[in-house]
Amino acid sequence: MSLGRIIKGVGGIYTVLDLDTKEYVTLGLRGKLRNIVVDKDSSFNKQITHKTKLETKIIKISPKVGDYVAYEDNLITEIRPRINDLIRPSIANVDQVLLIFAAKKPDFQLNLLDQFLVLMEKENVKANIIITKIDLLTEEELVNLKQQLSYYEKIGYKVFFVNSKCRDGFEEIIPIFKDKISVLSGQTGAGKSTFVNTLIPGFNLQTQEISEALGRGKHTTTATELYEFEGGFIGDTPGFSKLDFTLIEEHEIKDYFIDFTHHQCKYRGCLHDKEPGCSVKKAVESGEILKERYENYLKFLTTIKQTIKKY
Repeated sequence: MSLGRIIKGVGGIYTVLDLDTKEYVTLGLRGKLRNIVVDKDSSFNKQITHKTKLETKIIKISPKVGDYVAYEDNLITEIRPRINDLIRPSIANVDQVLLIFAAKKPDFQLNLLDQFLVLMEKENVKANIIITKIDLLTEEELVNLKQQLSYYEKIGYKVFFVNSKCRDGFEEIIPIFKDKISVLSGQTGAGKSTFVNTLIPGFNLQTQEISEALGRGKHTTTATELYEFEGGFIGDTPGFSKLDFTLIEEHEIKDYFIDFTHHQCKYRGCLHDKEPGCSVKKAVESGEILKERYENYLKFLTTIKQTIKKY
């Protein structure tokens, strides 16, 4: 029996990097893997709705890019437990996610950035922020955007600004990839494939222009795949214009805003929305917490409350 890591999967055929030989092999899947018994603590046991409980059950397991697997006779025989398991993007066992957002075309959306950051915090995956297409901004617009995102640097996220046309800003980014499994995700049409092509000279991921009529990009990346880089791998994943918080409870969402955790409320279970004297609201009023980010939190909280009522 050999061990490997799935690099690509299309139509039930998987490209796997053997961990010992460092060679790539093409494998199928042993049928009995698809239905296995998992206990409530298994990394494969995922909550589907707010009402479903994690318990021992039989579920269908499908390998995904990033999985560590055992194989023999050209068949995957076992999927090893996952360190983390992202659904959007669909990939497992990653070290960090690079959230790619355009400065313009499509316009930068702070609300969408906060959605991605919440979901990354929920999965306990390190997130970095990369802003592309800075050449489309005026000098004043770029200064304002950098000032806005300096808040995210202050609370612990790394933020990079790049121009793929002239490789401006890329030298500062390369070190963060060293020996890491990195995933590129983020805003649709932000130029993830162009970013990879510029980052790795000679690479040739498919790119498409922005639809002027709709003001958003087309999905050029349709499946997740890992590419070798700097001793690790880069995963180029499909972009998303909208995310949801289906599986986040209303009392949890505040924990995924890492800047809120520095302000302890005197109220137990404070949701930071209506309670008088809330320390988070005071921090917003004093400017310690970015007002727009707090407003996004309230929007997310409202969405979650409305979602829970439907179940």
